[in-house]
Amino acid sequence: MAKRRSWMGAAFLAGAILAGGIAFGPGLTESRASSHWDAPMVVPDPQLDATDMYAFTSPDAPDTMTVAVNYHPFQAPGTPVPYRFATDTRYDVHFDSTGDGKADVTYRWTFRDEDNRGLIPAYVTGVVDSLDSGNLRFRQRYTLQKLRPGAAAQTLVRDGTAAPTHFGRLVMPDYGKLRREATEQLPGGGQTYAGQAADPFYTNLKATALIRFGTPTPSLRTPTPLNVSTMVLQVPKSEVALRGDAERNPVVGVWATAARKALDLRGGGADTYRQVSRVGNPTFNEVFVRCPAVLPCTANDRYNASAPDKDRGTAEIYNGVLHPLKPKLIQSATGVKAPAEPRRDLESAWLTGLSDGINSPRTNRDADPAAIVPAEELRLNMSTPPTRRADRLGYIAGDPQGFPNGRRLDDDVSASVLSLLMGALTTQATPAIGPDVTGGRPAKPNTTAFPYLPTPLHA
Repeated sequence: MAKRRSWMGAAFLAGAILAGGIAFGPGLTESRASSHWDAPMVVPDPQLDATDMYAFTSPDAPDTMTVAVNYHPFQAPGTPVPYRFATDTRYDVHFDSTGDGKADVTYRWTFRDEDNRGLIPAYVTGVVDSLDSGNLRFRQRYTLQKLRPGAAAQTLVRDGTAAPTHFGRLVMPDYGKLRREATEQLPGGGQTYAGQAADPFYTNLKATALIRFGTPTPSLRTPTPLNVSTMVLQVPKSEVALRGDAERNPVVGVWATAARKALDLRGGGADTYRQVSRVGNPTFNEVFVRCPAVLPCTANDRYNASAPDKDRGTAEIYNGVLHPLKPKLIQSATGVKAPAEPRRDLESAWLTGLSDGINSPRTNRDADPAAIVPAEELRLNMSTPPTRRADRLGYIAGDPQGFPNGRRLDDDVSASVLSLLMGALTTQATPAIGPDVTGGRPAKPNTTAFPYLPTPLHA
């Protein structure tokens, strides 16, 4: 009976998590993806809520790398109102090739609405077989720029069209065609896509519950039947490598931010933007950022508004990695002994690059070692070739191109993070706590061609 009650309690918790936190509030909904609702300020602003970021060598174009950033979680298929990117926001993807925690190149998307509904309130008025269809009464256009410090902004795409919300097969019988039309080729090589996609997150309820709450749950296979808004960027590796040489300098750190235009009460001044969202490695804000003893906690919002070069000097970030609370929580739930502190292994995985050097900025031959600082970025060694048969646990399972050496769409980061927290990079003998935790794959499989994420789910 005790075991039955324990299982029933775990099942109830699992149901609450999958239901979106109805029983326990929005904090539990993060099981659907690694960073959904990770800080109070993004809860009412889903257009700026970065859920996941992925960075990997493009499997079908190995001289390029691809970054995908997802926003606006929990998009229900079949909605009668389109999901939109914010129009007063700068969506940025940053690349750090020197290891100093500062962006050496930034790609920026800005969106505007094109609303042709007039007196007809419908967003679509018939079959939409093309992005230029007159039946598509509302669409979003965007500009993509490349920015380098001290240089003028370069416009790569002007008036690109974002792929629309999928309104169903009756009005959008070939969404794949709409996606192809929405893919823009970039000058100098590469391509980009903005629009809706099925959430590719590798759901792992058991690992998530252990990490977030220290609560054992059954290993349930629970796909994520929801959509997200995504921006996918594919660029030649030379565009983001230090000195343009990806062979000598293959390691880059990547993170994404979203900044909302600030209200100018005095008028007449230049536009200013306030950063309210940041995402690099999966689960970092939720797992490591330490809240002070005095509530309310604003540490998660401060992380979202900060830049990686400030991480070493921010106690709630740096000390949160060296002295994390989550391993103790997992230890109390599983009996698996947490490694001794300070956790230099976690520092290498999240802040400095792995200790074997595979994705450390020091691998770059032209980097200045004195300028390298601990900074939370998703680091990728672009010289690591794509794995023909990828392991969902990535690097800790002997698969060199997998989290935390970048992150692929099929990486089970929840299980990997669980193993890393409990010492997968240390010499202590730890149980295979991550590999034993099975998860549910996404509701739709990822594709083998750009933009790689599945087409949106629809009613």
